[in-house]
Amino acid sequence: MGGLILKEFLDLAGNYFFPIILSIYLVIKIDKLINSLIINQKDFSGKILLEMKEIKQDILNIRLDISASFKK
Repeated sequence: MGGLILKEFLDLAGNYFFPIILSIYLVIKIDKLINSLIINQKDFSGKILLEMKEIKQDILNIRLDISASFKK
């Protein structure tokens, strides 16, 4: 009698507990990956904005240099 209960418990554990634990583990790993991707995307976006500002400033400087050379 006790053997049947233990066998049923082990069957339940194998059929339900392992997949649940594996799913929780994978969700945690995916969450860390997504958070890492978000942080990297924000960092990349900030760097792109900084580069765009520098390019705009360079274009403005070039325009000012060109207009100053025409005034001479």
